[in-house]
Amino acid sequence: MDLHNNECLQPSGLCDFDRSPGIRARALELAQGCRSQEEIFQRVYTAVKELPYGLEDWDVPASETLARGWGMCSGKTNLLVAMLRSLGIPARYRVYRITGEASLWGEVTGAEDLARRMGDAPVEQDHVDCEVWLDEWQACDPSRDTPMERGMEELGIPLERQAVVNSSGRVPYLILDTLDDWAKERQDRRRFREDRAEVFARVNEQLARLRKLV
Repeated sequence: MDLHNNECLQPSGLCDFDRSPGIRARALELAQGCRSQEEIFQRVYTAVKELPYGLEDWDVPASETLARGWGMCSGKTNLLVAMLRSLGIPARYRVYRITGEASLWGEVTGAEDLARRMGDAPVEQDHVDCEVWLDEWQACDPSRDTPMERGMEELGIPLERQAVVNSSGRVPYLILDTLDDWAKERQDRRRFREDRAEVFARVNEQLARLRKLV
């Protein structure tokens, strides 16, 4: 891969490691003692993956995710991309559709009033994860932390996401160098338009309860 002027190494509005020194500082801290890019990647990936998953907006800058210490699939992936790029490791975004996770949706909607506000689980939903260049493009998904996954397993909620395939039987991945435009457009279609912060907070309380099951 020609890394000269590679778009998969550049900052953007959301991938803001150029304006937020803390992103590179944290990445360098994790990279200490590593002997290869593969080892650096595993350290950074694990650190981001183990940040708690939480429901939020789609267009959250990497610096904000780092400062808060939690995020949704888009936010955690964006932070992972930003940290890797700050270390000179090419990374990009992969967007695709997955089937709605009805069991998880039902668990986190909790009380009847919240369930009414959130509605039924979507049949399909967007998902964002990462591809990193390590002699070839490798996919990785940092969205769910281990305590959340263990809580899901305790309740018998499937962990594996089911990607939606097209008429040819293939997953139509959207590969992006920058998430900015997609995230803005997706945020404009946000399902929860009013009292978003309250809805997010209540769902995230349910996710915290899920983590305490084990």
